[in-house]
Amino acid sequence: MAKKSKDQIPNPNSVTNRDIIQRLNFLYQASIYMNGISREDAPTKSNKKRRKRITTDQLSRHYISEMKAVGQKTIVKMDPAVKRTLCGGCDAVLIPGSSATVRVKKSLTHVHTMIYTCNHCKETRRIPAPPSLPEKSQGTSTSTTDKRAKNPPLALRPDAGHIIFRGQEQLE
Repeated sequence: MAKKSKDQIPNPNSVTNRDIIQRLNFLYQASIYMNGISREDAPTKSNKKRRKRITTDQLSRHYISEMKAVGQKTIVKMDPAVKRTLCGGCDAVLIPGSSATVRVKKSLTHVHTMIYTCNHCKETRRIPAPPSLPEKSQGTSTSTTDKRAKNPPLALRPDAGHIIFRGQEQLE
C-alpha cells in the first residue's frame, strides 16, 4: 500500500465510527420526537388480560438508555451538550418547559447556575450558566471614538437590492 500524501485534502466523509455516530444521532432525535408527541392515555375497560401498553414517554426513555448503552459498548464519546440534556435518573430528555423546569440561581463558584429539574423523576442537574458580558452604561463612557448608529442586518436594509411585491404589484 502506498502512503497518503501530506498535501491531500482530508475527506469530510471519512469520519471514524460514522455508522455508530449516526445511530446515536437517530436515537437522540427519535427520543426527542417521542417525547414531544401528545399523549393518548385513553383508558379502555376490558376484562381480558393484555400486555401493558407502552407510552411514548417510556419509549423515549428507552431510546436514551439504548443510546447510552451503544455509546458505552462502542467507546464513542457523546458530545457534552447532548449529555447535559439527559436526565441521569430516568433517562428522559430534558426539554425546558416540556419535560423539565429550568431555574437560574446565583452561585458562589460561578456567577449563575442553571438548575434543570426533571418533571418525571424530580432529579435536579446543576450546570454553570454561560457568562454574560457586563453592560456598559452610556453616561460613564469617556472614550474618544465617536459612536455610529448600528446598521440593521443586511436582510432588513431597504437598499440591499431586494424587490418587494404586494400581490402581483412591484413596490418601489
